[in-house]
Amino acid sequence: MKRIAVFMILCLVFSQIAAAETEDGGYAGAFLKLAVQARPAGMGGAYIGVSDDAAGQLFNPAGAPAVQTKTIASSYRVMDLGRKLGFVSFMLPTRGASGLGLSWLYAGYGEVDTRNSSGQKLGGTISSSENDFGLTFGKQFAPFLGLGTKLNYYYKRLSDLSATSIGINMGIMISIDSLFQYGSMEGKPITDIKAGLVFSHLAANYSWSDKNAGLAATQDDKFPNLLGLGVSCRAIDRKLLVALDLEKNFKQALVSRFGAEYDFRNRLLLRGGLNEGAVTAGMGYTFALKKATLCFNYAFSAERTDEGSDHIISLDLKF
Repeated sequence: MKRIAVFMILCLVFSQIAAAETEDGGYAGAFLKLAVQARPAGMGGAYIGVSDDAAGQLFNPAGAPAVQTKTIASSYRVMDLGRKLGFVSFMLPTRGASGLGLSWLYAGYGEVDTRNSSGQKLGGTISSSENDFGLTFGKQFAPFLGLGTKLNYYYKRLSDLSATSIGINMGIMISIDSLFQYGSMEGKPITDIKAGLVFSHLAANYSWSDKNAGLAATQDDKFPNLLGLGVSCRAIDRKLLVALDLEKNFKQALVSRFGAEYDFRNRLLLRGGLNEGAVTAGMGYTFALKKATLCFNYAFSAERTDEGSDHIISLDLKF
């Protein structure tokens, strides 16, 4: 227990240090930074080293082989300022210790009044939305090594303009326990140690153009590449899951995320964490049906920079 306490304290310290260094602006694909599934959101977004369910498609595609049943997942993030964020996906276990997933992540940014150069309203509005359509595949190549990739098709609309792009995410998942002799980790205070590594947004770039009124203007918005490292482990007879992520956007400062989940009798789960300094909390409950399992998850994320607190609700059907 002493080792676990020391590890959790260090995670909290690193989270606070990194959070103090992230006051920088946004770039293309910023909506991808928000956790839209309730389980990872409740754990502070620390999920690169977990990614063992449908939500893992958005964090580490190498976790896809951990999904052992067909899963339909959906979630919605309730946000202020007219913003919307939703997610639906389908996961399918495939042959050869592998998994395949299809997903759609939607972000809407509400409406803004149109104004002239003097600030006077023109009677219209401008809206914006963004989509990420994903195809995920992951395979367990060895007991200790899983690899995965996610092909993304991005589509963004801003008023009467639109832009599209293709992007690639690549991931690695390493099971530390499998590197030791079989059974040697059983009974240890800390078990199921995993490390995940992701490299995201490869080749992703929005190219904008406007040729109205004979004008030719172009604008390229490149998605900053992202390198992420996550570790997770279980303790207290595998009832406690602890995770820590370090993430470096090549255009912004290093950030860290920390989270934990405690399992009560395999049905009720309580979660908490820190996401770039913002407190998160959540819970989950599993309902056993005749031929399926329904998982309900809820998460709360405290407000940052006066943008309001968020509530995330998810439903997963496993069959």
